[in-house]
Amino acid sequence: MAKKTPLQIVKDEFGSKAALAEKVIGVLDRPEDEEEAQAFEHGVKTMSNTKLLRLWNAHQLVSSKFGSKAELVDAITKARFKGGNEDYARKLGTFTLPKLLDVARQHNLIKISELTR
Repeated sequence: MAKKTPLQIVKDEFGSKAALAEKVIGVLDRPEDEEEAQAFEHGVKTMSNTKLLRLWNAHQLVSSKFGSKAELVDAITKARFKGGNEDYARKLGTFTLPKLLDVARQHNLIKISELTR
């Protein structure tokens, strides 16, 4: 059987691109300014299916394996520095979930197979 396209995956799992976009908007950090928030929502709604799926899968992996972004940052910091490092943790807190997952992979906290679902 052939591999499904991103459009087929979106339609099978979420029904429509709009439904997936709404779920992704719900899990991302929204800007507080109203104009920026509207531009942010528009940007997410017009993303490609591949990018939306990547963001959604990253959120699902972090939720199931670590619980939250903060716990993932804490796990990475402890893997890199035995006693912890507040400055490093603060910097990691500014990263996107996919980038944090890549850093976690580099520190052997997750496997490549978990990233490529």
